[in-house]
Order: sequence, then C-alpha cells, then structure tokens
Amino acid sequence: MPARSALLAVLMLGAAAAQADPAAWILTTDYGTFGRVRSFSGSGPWTVSADLATIPGDAVGRHHGGLVYIVGRKGSDLLQVYDPAAGFALVREFSLGAGRNPQDIAFDTAGEAYIPCYDEAVLLRVDVAGETILGTYSTAPFADADGLPETAWCAAAGDLLYIACQKLDRGNWYGPSGPGAILVFDMAAEQWVDMDPVAAGVQPIALVGGNPYTRLVLDGDRLAVGCAGWFGLADGGIELVDLTAGVSLGYAVTEAELGGDVLVVEPDGACWLALVSDASFTTSVRRACAAGVAVLDTGTGYVHADLWLQGGVLHLLDRTPGAAGLRVLDPQSGAEHTAGAISTGLPPFMFVPPVSTPSGAPLPTVAGLRLGAPYPNPCNPAARIAVTGTAGTTVAVMVHDLRGRRVGGGAVLIDAQGHGTYVFRGVDGRGTALPAGIYQVVARDGSGRRAATAVTLVK
Repeated sequence: MPARSALLAVLMLGAAAAQADPAAWILTTDYGTFGRVRSFSGSGPWTVSADLATIPGDAVGRHHGGLVYIVGRKGSDLLQVYDPAAGFALVREFSLGAGRNPQDIAFDTAGEAYIPCYDEAVLLRVDVAGETILGTYSTAPFADADGLPETAWCAAAGDLLYIACQKLDRGNWYGPSGPGAILVFDMAAEQWVDMDPVAAGVQPIALVGGNPYTRLVLDGDRLAVGCAGWFGLADGGIELVDLTAGVSLGYAVTEAELGGDVLVVEPDGACWLALVSDASFTTSVRRACAAGVAVLDTGTGYVHADLWLQGGVLHLLDRTPGAAGLRVLDPQSGAEHTAGAISTGLPPFMFVPPVSTPSGAPLPTVAGLRLGAPYPNPCNPAARIAVTGTAGTTVAVMVHDLRGRRVGGGAVLIDAQGHGTYVFRGVDGRGTALPAGIYQVVARDGSGRRAATAVTLVK
C-alpha cells in the first residue's frame, strides 16, 4: 500500500473510532453562518472524527437520553436533535420562536425540555417529540430596570430547574446592574419556587457576584457558578450556593485570587479548575486549591474556549489561530499529553459530555410516579423496568421511537406496596421485532403524573 494511502487509512480508522465510541462531542465554529459537530476518542492518542453535522454558527449542546440536543442561539432560535447511534442522523429540527435567543436546555424526569431565553423574558416548556412549545413562563418579575433578566445556563435536579439570571444593563454595555441570581422552577408543579418566604413576592436565590456567566455545576446539595462581573475587572469569583437553604455561601475563590475573569468552572475534588481571562484579555487555565492558584497553561490571546475533566486528564479546547483544536493536559501539573492541538476543523467552542443514568439507579421521582433504570440495558431483546406509584392504581406505559412514533406499550397494575413491573420485549404492538436503537418508555397514571426512561435495544 502506498504511504499516502496507508496514512489516509489510519486517519479514517481513527475518525471512525472517535465516532463509534466517543468520549464526548465538540461543537466547532468560526461564528459565521454555520458550525459543526465532531467527536473524539477517550484515550490516547485522542483521535478526532470528521465533521458529523452542520449546526448554527452560535450554538450550545447537551446530551440527554442517548441523543445530542443543539440549541441555536441568537439569529437561529431553533432546536436540533441528533442520534449518535444512527450515524449522528438529524432526527428533529424546529423553531423555538424568532427573536427569543434560547440559551440552554434541560429535561424533567418525564423527558420534557425546558429552555431559558435571553432576549425575551420567558422560560419555554417544550415537547421535543411533538415539536411543540407546551408552555411559557414569564421571567419578567426577576428582571432589572431594562425589563429583561438575561436568563442563560440552566441545570435540572429531580423536579427542580436552576437557571442563571445575569441581570445585565443593556444600556450600559451589558454590564451587571447588580448581583445576579439563581432562579428556581418546579417542573412538576410548573411554577416558580419562592426561595425567600420573608420577602414579598417570589424570590430567587440571591448571589453575591454579578453576571453569573459559566455553566452551572451541581454537586449534591450545592451549586457552583462563575460570576464574571464586569469583564476586565477582578470583581467576581467562583460562587457556591447551598440549595437546601437556598442561600449563597459566597466565593470559594475570588477573581482577584484567580487573576482575572472566570469563564469556565470545572470541579476537581477540593480544588477548582478554571478558564480565566486577565486584564489584557489573555486566557489561561488555572487550578485553585487551598494552598493557592497555579497556572497550568497560558494562551497567546483570548484563545481558550472550554474545559472538561474526565478519566484523570483535563481536556482543553484551544482556538489559537493556525493551531486550533483539542489538547489534553495533566490537571495538576499542566503537562501536555498531546503533541499540540489535534485539529477540529473549525475552531472548537464547547464540549458536550455524555450523560447517563448509572446502572440500577432509579430516576428521580415525579410527584409519586417513578421508573427504575431498565435491566439489562442495553438489552436483546427484553428488559425489566420497575414502576413505583400509588398502590392499587393502573399505570399506562407507552414506548416511542426516536421520531416520536408510538411503537408499543401496555398497562401496569401497582400492588399494595406501590410496586409494579413493565417488561420491554423488543417488539411492537403486533409482535413484530423492533429494529435496534434507543426507545423512550413513558409512564402515565390516572392523575396525569408522568415518568420516563430510555432503553437501548441491540441485535
């Protein structure tokens, strides 16, 4: 085989391996009309796939239930859904409403999506399978004087959705008008949660810092967020929130200690890894521990985009012109495991890590109805799913494919102890074998309460 053909074969095999068993996905963009999606392998030599999909030029992504969700932000205002198990096929794409500037996506335990918006004071509840906006919930009561609260990143834990509220003054260069907040929404009750019963009205969790800018990090009963404040000023930090008490615990580490604006936060045990932009807008990777702050990597300008700690190594997205791509570092010393950046085509912007429910772990309760994790999962062809509900009731179970079509289901009688079992048999309602793939199992009781899980059928 000629040398050039051999090299091409190696590169194609590496790209195929990255797509077949990805550690995570990478969103890339030059902030033009379109961006792209790539995947990469989880261990050395960290091969990166070819482009898997075309996405909006300003987009964020999340993984949920075996699918990758892409939220097209300002100028696109849409949601795309991709199936990694089907060659990253696009299974859904629909508008979320022009001019809303959707920012992020999270899911309740029944599989419905919630999307906060930046340019309209609204939280959307979305039926993804039906491509329908089921509800809108005003965030205007949490706004500052310009009438918009600038809701951004969000994270779900059980029935509760936490949303970063930046409160920026659009008439003053989008600077913080004061401290930011964390809004709390009860997805089961479909209403905002009052976190300060003493004060009048429905109150959010008040933050110390302004402009909660980073993705929200949930860690048990705590939440962490990087408050950037005014860009160019060391006036924020990594702030911790006690979710049980609904109060801020203040800064774990300040921007003055970090050496600049905090852009990305990643926990590492008792330490924090952060992307930081200094007063000259040069980015660096820093590790903050009780003993102090260490610089792991410094860019040539505003070039670092995202961090992801996994498998004992720190994955870094680097947008350095002419040398953009994926790099892998030691999270303690900063020593580089990769020989420079592995190209991602367009400059990389964001990691989309895989999210899964641990084997045997139940999903969070939805108002008294719950589905356990399917076992075995993946299955061939049958899996048992524990159903917990109100004793003596009958629960309807529906099975949908990735296109939202109902392909099976049944009914489960809940016994006197509140337990029942649904058996997914890998066949449709006529007994015909279903093709391999991911199927959503949705349970609904007579009170309208729902719960959902996903099962993977292999052949």
